[in-house]
Amino acid sequence: MLRHTAFAASKDTKVAFLLAGVGKIGIHRKTNYLALNPRCKLSFCKDSRRAYISQARCAVAGPETRERMERKETVKKAEALVEKAMKGNDASHDAAHVWRVRDLALSLATEEGLSSDPDSMEIVELAALLHDIGDYKYLRDPSEEKAVENFLTEEGVEENKKSTILKIVNGMGFKEEVTGKANTEWFPEFGVVQDADRLDAIGAIGIARCFTFGGSKKRALHDPAILPRTELSKEQYMNKQEQTTINHFHEKLLKLKDMMKTKAGKRRAERRHKFMEEFVKEFYDEWNGSS
Repeated sequence: MLRHTAFAASKDTKVAFLLAGVGKIGIHRKTNYLALNPRCKLSFCKDSRRAYISQARCAVAGPETRERMERKETVKKAEALVEKAMKGNDASHDAAHVWRVRDLALSLATEEGLSSDPDSMEIVELAALLHDIGDYKYLRDPSEEKAVENFLTEEGVEENKKSTILKIVNGMGFKEEVTGKANTEWFPEFGVVQDADRLDAIGAIGIARCFTFGGSKKRALHDPAILPRTELSKEQYMNKQEQTTINHFHEKLLKLKDMMKTKAGKRRAERRHKFMEEFVKEFYDEWNGSS
């Protein structure tokens, strides 16, 4: 016969009390701070309005469950920060881009064997969500440069995780490797987030984003008199005032396949790169009237 623990509900306070001997433990229904196993089944007595929960199947949330809840809350707040910070951006760097990068990063992380480590997956997800906050291309206020660090501090993210996330966010941009010198100090979480961002920059989505960004800057689609720049420095790459949209393929996008860090990223980049090569060839053929 199963033993039961009784929960008495109060309509006025919306608080349930665990009746266990002489002790009472409050469980706030709105926040569910002390959560119950979702498989619990409640049975109600019409006379006393008591809910009986089988102790054999239910348990109050322990430290691990609370930690998962706190992580989910931090992710929700990061999502809200993304929505707010990227609200005025064009569609090449909007919240939808971030959601795609997050999904890609988590998928790559699973392929790379990181999914068994909750800490690694948390780092990957938060870094992917926050990677474009304070992007120099959309910087409206100098204070935005510290937005990610401030957010992680306010959320109480552990120092080692915060440091790792900041290394990813601050070091993953193409401008950091534009000279052709790859980051040799990368680590698995860094690799999957950077690869995810680069995958979203190539293929069909990458083409759409490239022309969206160029249009937002009122750039010409193509000008045969303006050649792609070679051997760019970081500073030269960041100065794009005199460039055309099609040249961005040569200066960055067509280079990304060979700059992928992870095996999963390299594999996925192949198809997207091929699609992009075919597009660029067709673009020039149509521009020249030969297609």
